[in-house]
Amino acid sequence: MVRRLSTRMLSYLAAAAAGVMLGGVALMLISNWWVHRQGRHAGTYDALVEVPARDVAIVGGTGDYQGRVGDRLRSRLLVALSLYRAHKVKSILVSGVGGLPGSGDEVSSARAWLLARGMDPAHLMIDPSGFRTLDTMQRAARVFGVKSAIACSQPQHLDRTVFLARAAGIDAVGFQAGQRDKLPNYEIRFETLKATLAFVDTYLLHTGPRVAGPAATPAPATVVASTP
Repeated sequence: MVRRLSTRMLSYLAAAAAGVMLGGVALMLISNWWVHRQGRHAGTYDALVEVPARDVAIVGGTGDYQGRVGDRLRSRLLVALSLYRAHKVKSILVSGVGGLPGSGDEVSSARAWLLARGMDPAHLMIDPSGFRTLDTMQRAARVFGVKSAIACSQPQHLDRTVFLARAAGIDAVGFQAGQRDKLPNYEIRFETLKATLAFVDTYLLHTGPRVAGPAATPAPATVVASTP
């Protein structure tokens, strides 16, 4: 009798586990389809002449805790600067890691990079509390008052970035930044998880930014890894 109950219990547990697994797979497939669909429907571009004008170019950080301007961040800054010079945007907002004890300051390094290339400091905003893309976009809308924007990021991130911008209430389109390094498989899988998290945060958890109010502007920094 006890053995029969144990067997039945294991069967129920196995069925429940299978159901949870199938539900997780379904959620991942549906959420990724929806996030990419919304991003592409809003508009993502790879040619400067085709990008519609908006108020602000938003450049999200790469989470570099050494304060460097690496290849990916540099590519995002390059396309944002090209948008600014072409009068497609009036200003640039750089959002990422900054002002944390014991950390690097990528937003100050990005600011120095832009200023060294002739960017008018009056048209440059930096947010050291953009810990992830959701924070960047929610804070852009709530703290910096951004209403329309061009999100600058690599192609693999762009749909999710635009999705989160529009979820924050920003009239956003996307502009592709260059990608020098080959995308590893683990990062492709990780981006799939990020898209699902963006969906869950937006529609199920209604997640807000980690820092809701204004953050202290980090002090000017020299570029750790300067590039032409």
